[in-house]
Amino acid sequence: MTTKHATSWVLSGAGRRMFRALAVAGAGGSFLVYYLPNTVFINKYKDVTRLYRNGLPIPVKKHVTSLIDEVMDDLGTSQLERNLISLYTAYGFDIFRAGSTKVSSGGILGIPVNFEYSTIDEFVHTGITVNNEPVPWSTPEGESLKQSLVLSKDAKKFAIAREITSLSTLEPFANGAFTAAIVGMVYMMSSGVNARFNFYAKPRSLRVMLYGLVSLFGYAFWSLGKDVSTVQYEASADRAAADVGEKYATGGLEYYEKVLQRNVALRSLMGTEGDKLYTAYGNDQVLIRTKHIPFSLRRAYLKTRVEEYRKSTEGTPSVIVESETESCSSDTRQEEEDCCCKKDTQTQDTQAQSCLPATEQVNA
Repeated sequence: MTTKHATSWVLSGAGRRMFRALAVAGAGGSFLVYYLPNTVFINKYKDVTRLYRNGLPIPVKKHVTSLIDEVMDDLGTSQLERNLISLYTAYGFDIFRAGSTKVSSGGILGIPVNFEYSTIDEFVHTGITVNNEPVPWSTPEGESLKQSLVLSKDAKKFAIAREITSLSTLEPFANGAFTAAIVGMVYMMSSGVNARFNFYAKPRSLRVMLYGLVSLFGYAFWSLGKDVSTVQYEASADRAAADVGEKYATGGLEYYEKVLQRNVALRSLMGTEGDKLYTAYGNDQVLIRTKHIPFSLRRAYLKTRVEEYRKSTEGTPSVIVESETESCSSDTRQEEEDCCCKKDTQTQDTQAQSCLPATEQVNA
């Protein structure tokens, strides 16, 4: 009896209004999941991802901040945007970012500690663990991992430029809005099918099946849209960083080569857990979704950009030489024409003199 009353109430006008309100709340909540960590709670986000030593946050070294300023100069970052970016030392081996310089709360940029090193001799492996175990640095895998964590200046500049470019977008808020739209779409589809085919009068099991299918479709559509969006943002960031100049493109090529090398080393060091995370080539393992551009494809793109820069550099002198050759050829042809004209003139004068009377020839 209680179940029947509950079902009747759900199918009533009051029940439908309540579910409509829940759908609106769900859409708003899904947007806030992306919005709050990137705005209101962004400092909490920074504290969670910050690297600590002896309970204190590790500051960003001065030469690293100078490098970041240099990258911002190359990108033409305005002073307003610079003031909105908060730097800190992040946990892990990758740069971490959150927020956006398009909003007043700004963004955070977490620099991994290995960006402090310029040579192998500067590398400090204290505190670095894999699976909460010390890294066997003397093994080939450990040596490969160490080599992969030391980047050149150009590689660091590319990675920083890529993340600063990403901070200047509205990516987290676009993802939140898209997620909210999907929640609303699922509710509207369910409500529309119920009304059109009068599912309210049909068995409850049929409605549950309908809601399950619509939810599955919504999740699939959300996954596809989010992955496509992420890939587009990543490709745009790589392209923007490579467009700065040849050194950035060369640094990007090195950066992704080192990332692949690092992942291959981690795959071996982490055992079965590493097999689940990385492929034998160093890309992230994927099942169905492609959440990010594979690192090997990003490396291939940067390799193409480096080749384009080199071809354009090599092609410029050849054009100049060719122009000079054409100029010289033109000058030579002009001299030959002048010479021929002089010869023709002399010949004509000689012929004219031969036609004159003898007295006139002597006078001439």
